[in-house]
Amino acid sequence: MFSRLKIGTKILIVTALISMTIIAAVGIISDISTRGAFEAEAFNKLTAVREMKGQQIEEYFDTIAQQIRTLSQSKDATEGMKYFKIGITGLSPEIYLNERRSQGFQDFYKNTFSREYQKKSGGVAASTNPDALMQVGDIAQHLQTAYIIENEHPIGQKNELTAAADSSYYSDQHRMRHPFFKQYLDKFGFYDIFLIDNQDGRIIYSVFKEIDFGTSLLTGPYKDSNLARVFNAARVSADPEFVAIVDFEPYTPSYGAPAAFMASPIVHNGKIIGVLAFQMPVDQINDIMTSQQAWQSIGLGLSGETFLVGADKLLRNQSRFLIEDRENYLEMIRNTGTPEETVQKIDSFDNSIGLQKVDTEGTRAALGGESNTRIFLDYRGVPVLSSYRPLKLQGLDWVIMSEIDEAEAFMPFDELRDRMIMLASILLALTIYVSYFFSLSLTRPLRFLESAAHALAEGRLDDSITRSSNDEIGDLATSFETMRVAMKQTFGEIEQQKNELEDRVRDRTAELDDAFHQQEQQTRELEQRNTEM
Repeated sequence: MFSRLKIGTKILIVTALISMTIIAAVGIISDISTRGAFEAEAFNKLTAVREMKGQQIEEYFDTIAQQIRTLSQSKDATEGMKYFKIGITGLSPEIYLNERRSQGFQDFYKNTFSREYQKKSGGVAASTNPDALMQVGDIAQHLQTAYIIENEHPIGQKNELTAAADSSYYSDQHRMRHPFFKQYLDKFGFYDIFLIDNQDGRIIYSVFKEIDFGTSLLTGPYKDSNLARVFNAARVSADPEFVAIVDFEPYTPSYGAPAAFMASPIVHNGKIIGVLAFQMPVDQINDIMTSQQAWQSIGLGLSGETFLVGADKLLRNQSRFLIEDRENYLEMIRNTGTPEETVQKIDSFDNSIGLQKVDTEGTRAALGGESNTRIFLDYRGVPVLSSYRPLKLQGLDWVIMSEIDEAEAFMPFDELRDRMIMLASILLALTIYVSYFFSLSLTRPLRFLESAAHALAEGRLDDSITRSSNDEIGDLATSFETMRVAMKQTFGEIEQQKNELEDRVRDRTAELDDAFHQQEQQTRELEQRNTEM
């Protein structure tokens, strides 16, 4: 079939095929190499951010550990521990407790605290009922009544009260020492600071004043909490350098919000006299991981984020997407199968810490001790480029993930590829256009020679064949012209020879006719002579 096509058509087809093959081959090779370069660059950027944030978190936890060691060994902690203990011992709850205050205590737990808990937890009731939470003992009831219930400052600002209105030695000590601890908390951004009696586990002081204040972590309603676990780890060590830490868990006194704690023994004259505990500052961790919500400034674009995941595969800092695009984020995690109860908690708390499950290829690999980069679906079900590694945090099995949506990471590549496709299309069209005119320039003299050949075949030798180019076709035209001239000369010679031969034949014929006529005359004369005889 191809052999039946004209040369011009063949030239167009072959040129187009060769052009398309070259453009496709170059495009594929370029696509693979360019995509690989973009992928490597994206992973390098993510790894750089991962390492930067990972080091910041590791250094931050080391700093907090050093701060709690320093504070636990300070005069403020040791004297505070001693004198608050004395103040607790000197309390006589029967002097302060009466039916009115007892009723106020019950009303607070059953109404104020319960409503606030349900409000902050999205309608979820407290993990234990108010009656169980109220079983704190007379001393705790008095302290909570004086410093929480009768505190005129609203919930969340109870730490603003310098001392209760009673005349107790404890309140005198609180008035003297509370400003220091409050200033320390504000300066370093901790959620709360606790002084805990190592013998009976009572929280004899806290800055923030929640309903764990005054309770025993050995026998009270929070004896199974993670604060109780970190206290128990620290109370058995007389090493002033010892630091224990527990991971985030929902903490009832903080209205069910996830809380993590760090603790160190308070040692005086070689003997442990109490435990100092910090409630970890979620905001500080969030600020580190989100660069104070300035993701783009560190190269994470519109969809990149760096986050922490614990051994339970739950987030340890706020999700960027909850902060920036709340409704879409909640809808996306619903679509990935996140239980509706969890979605409601995230929505109500406005917090994904300890709630958002991150069970991905990357988190599983990182929790297994692997440091690597990979592309997989994230916790929203979106393909991402991820760089991950385990963190070096004593007592915590955390990993750090630095991720960006695959679509955004390869957006410059896609734009470049679109431009390359457009350029390739233009080049292909230009090639076909040039090939068309080239085929015309090639086939036009060929068609002229074809016409000349027909003319020669028909014997029309007077029309000269003009050379139109200096290439092989021009040479062929010259050859055709030479052949025409030669043929014309040959035919002229043949015509001349033919004419000469015809003249000779005529002359000979005439001679023969004359001879015949003479012979015939002679014959007639002979016959006549014979007759006469």
